[in-house]
Amino acid sequence: MQSVKPKWTESGLVLVCERCYKERIPEEDPEKAVEIGGFHLREWLKKRLKEDGHWGRVRAIATGCMDVCARRRVTVCIVPQRLDEIAEIVVVDPVTERDELYRTIVARLAGR
Repeated sequence: MQSVKPKWTESGLVLVCERCYKERIPEEDPEKAVEIGGFHLREWLKKRLKEDGHWGRVRAIATGCMDVCARRRVTVCIVPQRLDEIAEIVVVDPVTERDELYRTIVARLAGR
């Protein structure tokens, strides 16, 4: 075993539930799935973090179900890598609340 220290250990991770996109929303709410269309929250976050120079220190990662489900929403966990801070779990509308989510992520993780 070899220990490693990726850049994101200085700031944090953003875990985005893939099950919300791929299974739950299409099954439970086909109209919302149509509204979302080809948009993918994790990919959008990755692109924005790169554009703003935060990618590397902050990573957006796809994850499985976190057992926090909300109709028409995607579960996201913002995980700071400081011991004195706790993770924040939110459920967001991936289309209408993505900018607010991004601002929250940057405020919590990128300003380090």
